[in-house]
This record gives sequence, structure tokens and C-alpha cells, in this order.
Amino acid sequence: MKLPMNSLEEIAHFLSIHDDFIIVGHEGPDPDSLGSMLGLFFGLRKLGKSCRLVSADPLPPYLTWPGLDQVELLGEEFHPGESTVIVVDCEPSRTGKIAAGVLQAKRLVNIDHHERGRGVGQLVYVEPAEAATSVIIYRLLQRLQVPLDREIATALYGGIVGDTGGFRHANTNSEVFRIAGELLDHGVEPAKVAREIFSMQSLGFLKLLGFALSNLQTAQDGKLVWMAVSHEDFQRFDVDPEMTDHLVSYARMLDRAEVAMVFREVSPGLVRLGLRANAVDVASLARHFGGGGHRLASGATLQGDFQEIVAQVTSTAQRYLLTGELNERHS
Repeated sequence: MKLPMNSLEEIAHFLSIHDDFIIVGHEGPDPDSLGSMLGLFFGLRKLGKSCRLVSADPLPPYLTWPGLDQVELLGEEFHPGESTVIVVDCEPSRTGKIAAGVLQAKRLVNIDHHERGRGVGQLVYVEPAEAATSVIIYRLLQRLQVPLDREIATALYGGIVGDTGGFRHANTNSEVFRIAGELLDHGVEPAKVAREIFSMQSLGFLKLLGFALSNLQTAQDGKLVWMAVSHEDFQRFDVDPEMTDHLVSYARMLDRAEVAMVFREVSPGLVRLGLRANAVDVASLARHFGGGGHRLASGATLQGDFQEIVAQVTSTAQRYLLTGELNERHS
């Protein structure tokens, strides 16, 4: 028997009657994951709840939002004990090295906006129509009657800015602008938030970007475009590969591109695939390789020889663009 999705009112009621929480986001935390975590953290604290923030991976060094110093970085050992674990912006299995501990939680709540099935959790709320999980947290805090302040507003605004690409992506609508405007009324510094997310990069990253762009590959008259950055490349430019998921934004700038891909070998044999599109459903392509995400913005993690992975995925993507079909994945 398939369990139904819960309502936001059910999530709010559950949070109101429990008092001890651990909030977790996805591996390679991005602005929406962190914004959702922080917004909920500050909100639950206002209600007098005990609350911790936990991450398996380091945080982006350029963000200075209030509360980031509260995030505990853990290795593979994570034991939630009696605490309720709340996973935001991903499925619990995508929380990285601590996923095994997350899935052992006695009470598990999952809040997300990516296109997917219900997944696991005592309570699960997934709404792909929302521009960001930070928007869902905003609505949840409203139901919990938590008043906004600068800390909550900065986190949620940053999450929204990150997942809408600075209000440039197709998920931007009038409601997103309305919520963003309300958040700005609580002391958010929009120019600072935007600069930290989009415009603060190291010299090493800029040199790596130049290298990656100079080796940009295309197929089908530029409709498919991709970058491939090996672990050796990251080492050569002294750049942390976990902090470069936004490289795909540069690949999609090609005027004819319908699908943009970035392959990042974050450690030998471990490859992160990022997918972006203007109209093509790349979520199907991501799921084909064990990943997921949104229709126009998705990703996957693959293991194996870097060049073989690049060849396999690009071949599949070319066929997908031509026929709308996916070939059998090679093991």
C-alpha cells in the first residue's frame, strides 16, 4: 500500500507537538538547501524547540548568512538518537555520507520541491510547483505562526535567489516576487546576497573556468553542450570540486544550447553530473543515470572511469535529443 503525501498543515502540526529536531540538507549544500535549513532552524528555535543543523559536506565559503556557524560538519558517523530528523531539499538518501544514520531516525520528516515520488519518511511533503524549498519553509513558518526576522528572511531569500538563478529561471513567477519582497522588508541586503551567491570566486576558480570553457564540447549544431573537468584539473588549479556545481550555468550560455551538461570528477572515479535545459526534460535523463531533480535542472552521481562516463552520458543525451528516447544504461 502506497503511503499518501502529507499536507503542509500535517507537517506543521507534527513540528508543533515535538521538541527535539536535527535538520539536514543534501550533499554539496547549495543556497536553497542551506536557506531551507537555516530558515527552519531559526523558526523552530523561536518556538522554543531544541534544534541542530548537520551537514555531511563543507559549506560554500563565500556565504556569510547568520547561523551558518551553527552547522555541524560530520563524517559518516551520524546517530540521531531520539531526535526527529528533518531532511530538506532532497530525498533522505541524498544527504551524503550521513545518509545511513539519517535513514535510521526513529522519526523522519522530509520536505522537498524536486520532482520525485513520495520516498521515505514518517511525514513527507513534496511540491515541485514551488520555485525553491525555501518557499515551502516560508509557508510552513506561516502556518506555525512564526514571525519573520532578519535571520530567517536572509536565509529564505538567499535560498530563493539561488534556486531561481537570481529570478532568471522559468520557476520565477509573481508569487516568488511577492514573497521575496516581503522578506526584503525584514532587513535582507539583496545586493550582498546576490554577490555572495553569483559573484565571489577565487582566482583559481576563474582560471579553471577559462580552462573548462576553452575545452567546451558541442554536438547537434550546438544544441547539446558540455564541460568535463577531471579530478586532476581541479588539483592543478587548486579548486575544491564540491564548490563548483554552478559551472553548468556557464555551459548553458551558448546561444543554441538546448541541453547543457557539466561533468565534475570530485574524487578519482566519482563524477557529479549537472544538467540544465531551456525546454527539454532533463530530469528523465538524470533519472536514467540514477539521479533526479527538476524538469529543467537535474543531476546525478556516477562512479567509474571519467572518460567512459563522459562518453556514455553524452551519447545517451544525443540520442535523447534526437528521438526523445533513452537507450539502455551500460553497467
